[in-house]
Amino acid sequence: MRGKQYLLAAVTLGVTLLGFTAGGADLTPSTTVVAHAATTINAVHQGMTGDAKTVNNDAFQAMIDKFNNSDGVTVHVPKGTYVFNAGHVVLHSNITFNFDKGAVFRITNGQRLNIAYPSPQAGYDGGISNVTWNGATFQGDNTASGQSVFVQSINHAKNVTFNNCVFDNAESPTGHYIDIDGSHDVTVKNSVFTGFNGSMDYKEAIQVDYSNKKAMSYKLAGDQYDNLPSYNVTVDHNQFLPVSRKSGQVQSYAPNPIGEHAVYNKGQAGIIHNVYFTNNTVVDPKPLLDDGVATIHFKCVSDLYITGNKFINQHVLGSGNYIYLYNSQPDYQMSNLNITNNTFTNVNPTKQYVYLDSGSTDNPMTNVTIKNNNITTQKKGVPFVQSNFPLTGSGSGIQIGNNKIKVAKPVATAVTTPTITQTTVKPNKGQKLKKRPQTNKKETYVSGLDTQHAQLKSNYKTYSLYNHIRGHKNWNIMKYDWKKLKNKRVYLDMRATADSGQWYRIRFSKNATTKYWIRKGALQFDKITISEYSKELNLMKIYPVYNNVFNDADLAKQKGTTADISDRKVTITHRAYRTDSNGNQTVYYQMENGLWTRASAFDLNS
Repeated sequence: MRGKQYLLAAVTLGVTLLGFTAGGADLTPSTTVVAHAATTINAVHQGMTGDAKTVNNDAFQAMIDKFNNSDGVTVHVPKGTYVFNAGHVVLHSNITFNFDKGAVFRITNGQRLNIAYPSPQAGYDGGISNVTWNGATFQGDNTASGQSVFVQSINHAKNVTFNNCVFDNAESPTGHYIDIDGSHDVTVKNSVFTGFNGSMDYKEAIQVDYSNKKAMSYKLAGDQYDNLPSYNVTVDHNQFLPVSRKSGQVQSYAPNPIGEHAVYNKGQAGIIHNVYFTNNTVVDPKPLLDDGVATIHFKCVSDLYITGNKFINQHVLGSGNYIYLYNSQPDYQMSNLNITNNTFTNVNPTKQYVYLDSGSTDNPMTNVTIKNNNITTQKKGVPFVQSNFPLTGSGSGIQIGNNKIKVAKPVATAVTTPTITQTTVKPNKGQKLKKRPQTNKKETYVSGLDTQHAQLKSNYKTYSLYNHIRGHKNWNIMKYDWKKLKNKRVYLDMRATADSGQWYRIRFSKNATTKYWIRKGALQFDKITISEYSKELNLMKIYPVYNNVFNDADLAKQKGTTADISDRKVTITHRAYRTDSNGNQTVYYQMENGLWTRASAFDLNS
């Protein structure tokens, strides 16, 4: 383990970890690291405005330019929301930003701000140095206007630190939060990264790359590039989390945390090395199913440490590979690769957890240590480590062992299908129930999920409530004061068809224990329109699967979840549009196995 140990709180979604809440309103860290500098300034006193409406691009740049000196400057950012528009700002050396709790840099309306670390000269000393962000929050959004973006574009920089920062729903769909290009001694610690809506879904939050134009998220005029690799990059005690809906389902996937995918000029200027990804938590990243991709992917890297991390899937299905290390250069040998002391919880990859691809069996990786990892999974038979070269043999320095795989049963879902029982409704105080003979010769009961619901029609007061369906033995009309009713939504768990008509068993709130029977005519069900639909799609998220569309008048029963379906690519046979009483529409797909689930469970861009 590298660095100070921190307490990891329980993982819940909308996720609260280490004192941060993902998908909620407050992601602001509560502590800062104070850096000493010759000059300390207040951002508001220098013209910035945190009123959530004034654009701060020009004021921020003017402040940076005004205090550019070798002794350094510390910028105090008071509480407030500082709005930015599309454009770029340019930093300089020897600058520290200390954000108060509640101080937020915000961008919206699909705009993008590039924070550039200039490199007017080539070489490791060609850029700026000694830049620190303490407690900063960079907040975007993803709306009909598009994804709003903050990106740190770092070229030839050194001694750059992000501490206790929040990068909230602001990653470029085609890029990264932090580009580390030809830079060294970069540290990202105790920070939170949320949300990724990538059109290039292999992109990572933190890219460790080379000084090359193609690698840069933003190309600053006058910058110099020389293909130098980044090194000494430490990413420690951070969290990579999804943006979640109130239901807990994933709205935006967690970012892929770290990696790189290219080597420039065949690595003649050097190869990425000394990368430390330690003690981080990654929850629900987007499943990546193609060959050659993974949640964490490095190409041509040495001295890599992936240690002490927690990789967790709660509402998202697994990738094909979780970690993929690839050597694309036949003249380079990858060495000192360490994947140790990590936990993998329900990440359930479809291929393997770790794949080592040397490009050629004649150029195997050396000094590989993959030990002491703990795996909890719901799928048997998936290997932990695979490679395209022998993992045994003298002189290779390969150590693989004590990777413990525990196969656990799926966690029980919170919703259950009730058993068919005829629980008698207790009479109201003062009401005496009559003993009646059964007049129905035929009664058929069908149960369903008790979270389904319908609306009472406008004439609901003309209907009676019953302890049993009319015609059942000892049926009675129950006294009920309709004036007490505050909400016309009722919850259903059973329907019945009998000689006396069609009936539903209802309750007046989700958690109510008292249930009544009412005629079908009193209820307004969601409008469900079903049509044939033929398409092959990949399952991506964990959603319940049903025998009918949820809220169908026939009532749906849950038949497990999408995680129980062995094949990730499935054929869709029908599509259903469910429209509720407020006009809100939800789309469901029926799979070839006859079961229905939300369209949101699939990769709709495939």
